[in-house]
Amino acid sequence: MTLQELADKYNLNDEESSVFEEYTRNRFAGAEENEDPDTGFLDLWNRILIYSGLAGVDRAINEKVCSKRPVDFRSPQTMKLEIYDSVAGMIPIIYVRDTEDFEQLVTNIAYKGIRPENISTTGASFISGKTTRFIILSAKPYSNVPASELGLPDKAEWEEKSLILRRGHECTHYFTKQTYGITNNILHDEIMADFIGIYEAFGFYKAEWFLRFMGIIEGSGRRFIFYTGDLPENVRKATSKLAELCAYNLEKWSLTDSFRAMTVGDRIKYMCRAGFEGLLRENYGSI
Repeated sequence: MTLQELADKYNLNDEESSVFEEYTRNRFAGAEENEDPDTGFLDLWNRILIYSGLAGVDRAINEKVCSKRPVDFRSPQTMKLEIYDSVAGMIPIIYVRDTEDFEQLVTNIAYKGIRPENISTTGASFISGKTTRFIILSAKPYSNVPASELGLPDKAEWEEKSLILRRGHECTHYFTKQTYGITNNILHDEIMADFIGIYEAFGFYKAEWFLRFMGIIEGSGRRFIFYTGDLPENVRKATSKLAELCAYNLEKWSLTDSFRAMTVGDRIKYMCRAGFEGLLRENYGSI
């Protein structure tokens, strides 16, 4: 199926077709790769990491990262700071297992102390500024989907997997930022990031899980509306079907020898180049 065939299937009128075409446009098309991405921000984080080993992660974060709005952490002993060797290179990651500590830290850093209404649904935050980049991760169940909805028996194990999944997800966004200078808050980027995250957490990819995380399969997940809420209803329905078709094609692709032979970076580049049109191809081996 093609994007045009999908638009025809949902009887999109001219205005809706224009919106659908713009939303599904491949924003990575023609983008050149950065040969020398900026890593100067790591010097400061290396010093913060050393200090955290002496004073504790909570004190290092409060004094060096959010000194204007420090957090009174409930469970500082469960926090961890590392400079992670990601697919895009080294990136500082703050792991905050206590939900209240995580939400307050993100509020103070990303929202200048003003708690957003949707913070309870947030499980990760990628902070990217002119002089720094880092990731904050929580151990909340990924996309607020409980282990039982995925058929997983162990709640604690799912929390650990959620951390790894989030890390892979956020590092995929970091990769596109470092490689192409592009990150988008749209479905194409989320499909790629969840694909990489799920595969890294479990060693396989299940389209059904992604669709549950999005809420396209009804359950606890609700993320789809965050990326499509401004679209007309018919366009949103077509985009929902688009996500479903892409997810199942990616699951098939993940089982091929050509996929297994790729590095993680090559997989992300492949999906960037493909765009929605490529991800829709039934011949998944040539996405």
